[in-house]
Amino acid sequence: MFEIRDPIHRTISFSEREKRVVDHPFVQRLRHVRQLGLSYTVYPGATHDRFSHALGAMHVAGRMWARMVETSGEILRTHFSDDDLSYFRQILRFAGLMHDLGHPPFSHVSEKFMPRFADLDLPRDWLVTPDQDRQASHEDYSVVLIAALAADDTAPLSRDEAQDVASLVHHGVLPSAAWQKRFGENEGSKGIHRLLRSLISGELDCDRMDYLLRDAYYTGVAYGTHDMDHLIANLGVVDQADRGLVRTIDSTAVRAFEDFLLARYHMFLQVYLHKTTIAFDHFLERALEDGEFELTFPGDAKGYSRLRDSTMIERLFKAADDPKNVWSRRLVARQPAKLILMSSNAKPDEKALMAEVIAALKTAGVPCFELTSHQYLSKSLPTVEGAGGPSSMLVRRKMFGKFVYEPIERYSALLTKYNEAIDMTHLFVLPENYASAKAAISRFSA
Repeated sequence: MFEIRDPIHRTISFSEREKRVVDHPFVQRLRHVRQLGLSYTVYPGATHDRFSHALGAMHVAGRMWARMVETSGEILRTHFSDDDLSYFRQILRFAGLMHDLGHPPFSHVSEKFMPRFADLDLPRDWLVTPDQDRQASHEDYSVVLIAALAADDTAPLSRDEAQDVASLVHHGVLPSAAWQKRFGENEGSKGIHRLLRSLISGELDCDRMDYLLRDAYYTGVAYGTHDMDHLIANLGVVDQADRGLVRTIDSTAVRAFEDFLLARYHMFLQVYLHKTTIAFDHFLERALEDGEFELTFPGDAKGYSRLRDSTMIERLFKAADDPKNVWSRRLVARQPAKLILMSSNAKPDEKALMAEVIAALKTAGVPCFELTSHQYLSKSLPTVEGAGGPSSMLVRRKMFGKFVYEPIERYSALLTKYNEAIDMTHLFVLPENYASAKAAISRFSA
C-alpha cells in the first residue's frame, strides 16, 4: 500500500495497482486544473486542484463501500461472492478517482466551447444512445480518457474495467459485456449498478462529500463543513422485492444529512455563485467568444491531456497586451464588474423589480449584463422538476421492533423545503458605467 498525506482526510491509501493509474499522465494532468476555476480571484487560498479532489473522492468512495459491506454484508453476499464485492470496490474507487478526468481548464466556462460529440475519439459501442450532433461535455471527455487508459497491453486498465468505470462516471455509458454476463443475468443482482453509480453521483456521493469539505477548507469559509464520518457510519443496503438493492441511511443520521444539504446550499450562495467570480467567468467567456485568444479542444486523449490552466493563463496574459482585447485586460488587471441587483426568480416581486431596473438602465443608455444561475440541492429526488422515479436513498428506522424503510424526502421536512431550485439573477455594469447606473436607478432606492 502507498500513502499520501491530505489536509481533509489526513491519510489516503492506495494499492500498487491503483498507483499505476494515479501516476498516469492523464490523471496527473488534474494537478494543473484548479478545482474552483477563477474563485482564487476572490478567495486567495482557493488554488487547490482537481487532482487532490480526485484522490479524496476515491478515498471516500472506498470508505462508503467498506461500511456498506460491513453493515449489509449478509444482504450483499446473498447475491455476490467475495470476488464480486472486491471487483465492485475496485471499479468504484477508480470511478471516484476519474470522475472529473475530463474537466477542461477553468472548467465550466471553457466547457461551453467544446466541439461536437461526433468529433470525440471514444468507443461508440459503449454508449446507450450516442447523439452525434450534441455538444460534448466534460463527462464525454472523461470517457475519452478512461477508454485510452485501456488502449493497449501496457495500459493500467483492461477494456472491460475501463468501460465499467466509465459507466459509473457517465450515465450514457453501458456496463461491459463481461459485466452483463457476470451480473446482468442474475435476477438477484438487480440494482447493483444503480447502487454503485449513486455513490459516484447521487444523493450522498463521494464527489460532494469531498469537494464541500475541501472547498470550504481552501476558501477559508465554514459553510461546507459536515459530519462525513457520521454519515458514512450510518450507511447500509436493503434488498427490496420490486427494486433490488437500495442504499439506506439510519434515522439517527438524518440530521447530519440535512446539515450536508445545507452545507451545499450555503456553498452555492456564498462561494460557487459569488458575485465577483461569476462576473469574471463572464469576462473569460466574452474573451473566448470575441476571439481575443484561442482555445481548441482536440478530440483525442493525448491532445486533450495537454490542456491545462496554464495553457489559458499564458494566452490570456499575452492577449491582455493588446489594448483591443478589453475582456482579457479586465481579467488580468482584476477589474471586477459592479453588482447592481441580485434577485430570486422564484419571487415575483423581486423578478418584477429586476425587470424595472433593467428597463431604467436601458432607457438611460447604460450597458448592463445579466447572469442567471439555476441549481438544485438534489436532482434525483422525485420532488425535483423532471426527476421522476423512486428515491435513490431510504431512511431505515425501527418501529415496534422491526426495521421500516421510508424515502428520504418523506422523512426530512428540511429536504423538501430546501430542495427548491436556486434560481437567481445577478445584474452587473462595468466599473466605468457604475456612476451612470446609480443615477439611472436612484428612484428605486428612494
